[in-house]
Amino acid sequence: MTRLFMRRLGSILAAASVIFVVFALIGTWYGPALGGAKDASGQLLCNLTVREKLISAAYKVYGAKDQPISLWLAKSVFKNDTPGYIKDLKVRYKLGEFADWCPWQTYPSLLPTQTVVDLYYPILSEKCARLANRTPAELQMECEYLDSSGRKQTLQKSERLTVLGRQEIYFGDLSSREWNGTIQDSLTYGPLLAAWVTKTDLPAAGLAALGNKAAGGVGAYTSVDNCIAVLAQLYEMMRRIHITYQFPAGQVERDRSFDIRYIQTVQYPRDVIQKRSGTCIDLAILYAAMMEAVGIPSRLVATTGHVFPIAVLPNGLMLPVEATGVGGGGTASVGFADAVKIAEKEWQDLQANGQFVMFDCQSLWGAGVSSPELDPLPADILERWGITEAALRDGGVPPQSVPRDPGGAGGAPPQAPPLPPDPGGDGQQAVMVPGNWVIAVTNPGGSQVQGVAQVAVQGNRVQMVSMVSYPVTGPDGKEHRAQEQSSIVGQIQGQRLEAQCSEAVWTLDGTRVQPKGLPYKIQLTIASGGRAASGTVINAEGGSAQLSMQLR
Repeated sequence: MTRLFMRRLGSILAAASVIFVVFALIGTWYGPALGGAKDASGQLLCNLTVREKLISAAYKVYGAKDQPISLWLAKSVFKNDTPGYIKDLKVRYKLGEFADWCPWQTYPSLLPTQTVVDLYYPILSEKCARLANRTPAELQMECEYLDSSGRKQTLQKSERLTVLGRQEIYFGDLSSREWNGTIQDSLTYGPLLAAWVTKTDLPAAGLAALGNKAAGGVGAYTSVDNCIAVLAQLYEMMRRIHITYQFPAGQVERDRSFDIRYIQTVQYPRDVIQKRSGTCIDLAILYAAMMEAVGIPSRLVATTGHVFPIAVLPNGLMLPVEATGVGGGGTASVGFADAVKIAEKEWQDLQANGQFVMFDCQSLWGAGVSSPELDPLPADILERWGITEAALRDGGVPPQSVPRDPGGAGGAPPQAPPLPPDPGGDGQQAVMVPGNWVIAVTNPGGSQVQGVAQVAVQGNRVQMVSMVSYPVTGPDGKEHRAQEQSSIVGQIQGQRLEAQCSEAVWTLDGTRVQPKGLPYKIQLTIASGGRAASGTVINAEGGSAQLSMQLR
């Protein structure tokens, strides 16, 4: 197992970031060192590498070797360091309570200096899919062989790993040394999102059926016009039950960030419907599941910090939809036509720069990326959640009609109480449109850093996660990739947004470095009907920069 060591040399950078003036520390790296224990010379050498995390939602995928994604869990590299032959090398593995000892994998003989590599593809128990939270597990490796004198030898090794909760995924398995900064390298595990698109699950299928009925009961794939009519009603179903685009309630945790370099919590469609809220990934998956439930092929497009769905029309053309436009169904939401326009512009830009990955849900299901077992729900679950034809016909399901903890877990997200109008203003409260924003920060020297931010709004409260990625030149004379992610919480008072960042994640070539100058304070003036904002940001060390934001 290779390790990358960083040694601090000093501050080499002063560039404006999303909410502060950055002073990043860049170090030099030692060459990779061979990990894993070795026996003494003249023995069979073994280097065991174990994945640090197991994605429990995709537990069915691990056991198949010929998959679009190589999900081996352990790799054993054996080298014959003896002067004679080694015969009948046998290897097997066990993963705690989640996988019993697998059958022996046998290698008839190893010549002197010969190396063999054995990969472990575990057949995992469905216990993995029942995990609500992360849990540790021990992976054991055992091997037997006959040495050159014919004597039987044994070797055992073990490593700890973390089994993620059933709603968690991490998107990439490349080390910072292997990662070249492209979105494709960051999303090697992205296709596993297809396991979350549960088209046959009762809540998603039921809500899709209501949408199809509202479109007149037409066959969704009989014509382009019928397909678009159904797509519009599926989107309207999300608006009518007041599904809100937002970050997790409360402070945004690092392991729940929107940075594809870290663990992401992803809800199943049933959870989004029941809780009436979700991230861009959650809403894209829900919309894709509803499309698939009525026979419309779906795609998921992932780019830095954002995911949106695409429908494949009967004529083969693709229609992107910005699912976050549902915006709670109120004044912050946009209609289906506008949601399509927003997504078409983004899709056009992404095709021009190539910084995206697209996942074909049906193809991935056919290749074995299937959904985990979910807890059974009663047939009338939508009614229990307050979603009925009568309520939808009468103008939509009001958010307050959703019971707390209906059917077992969670409840509707709390609504933040509105602040009184700004006493220094004109008494009008601004509205900041939730969704994806483009940001630009200009430091006093005139240099500028651009990035993206995802904005969620509840009442007068605002949550943002911003991210920028840019090249820097290190003391080694080489170009490195710096990335900054910041979690921001604030309140709208009149036409102004007062916000603060107390948590940030900085990485250099994928390795975390310590943020400086926390907390950062932001003051923005909201303009253009809540679709633009500009102002200043000041860090704790007195550094300041100009910040401008524009809704995509």
